[in-house]
Amino acid sequence: MEKSTVSSSSVPSSRRGRQALLWSLVAGAWGLSLAQWLLPDANASASASATLAASGHQHVQELTVERINVVDASGKPRLVIANAERFPDPVFRGKTHARSIRTAAGMVFYDQEGVETGGLATMTGPAGHRMAGHIFDYNHQPTDGIGLMKMESPDGKSWMAGLTIADRIPYSEGEVTTSEGVSRIMLSNRNRDAALEIADTSGKPRIRIGVDANDEPRIEILDAEGKVARRL
Repeated sequence: MEKSTVSSSSVPSSRRGRQALLWSLVAGAWGLSLAQWLLPDANASASASATLAASGHQHVQELTVERINVVDASGKPRLVIANAERFPDPVFRGKTHARSIRTAAGMVFYDQEGVETGGLATMTGPAGHRMAGHIFDYNHQPTDGIGLMKMESPDGKSWMAGLTIADRIPYSEGEVTTSEGVSRIMLSNRNRDAALEIADTSGKPRIRIGVDANDEPRIEILDAEGKVARRL
């Protein structure tokens, strides 16, 4: 029996179109199936990326940066973490002021108005002292309000740690020239000499209570010239 041969040209074009569409759909379905079997990581990654994009969160295990700026929804700064080279200078009433110590690295806090309100930093002092401090500021009249600090000499022979509380500088309009208020209360341990010192409004010590490195207690009342008027 003679076989009949049907050429592709004799197949109606509509039929050939349906066959091509069918094969493309089958190939597409197999391609998706193979991608899911052969590329599960890619599929999971795409799903995870979509989830992260929807939530606005991203997880990373480690970051290496020189500065991080945290802002609120309006773009005002609320927190800055930076190295010494990128540590921000304070801004008082729209004017930027240079910091007295340029080696500070750490973080700076800002209030809802974007005004600096404190910070935490490590630094090297002018004489090479290794220092670290945490300060909270008054904002109405910019003043260093409460400070925690520690300091060691370059050779390590001298050291201190303490807390200081200052008066707020009286309010005045115009340019701010300093943020250093009068220190009124100082609690410290300096080379094993533990002491509480209370000063008058001009910053002169008037009462000292402490125990020295030889375990000798003392209570001293000083006059306005700094001389011991009474000792207990």
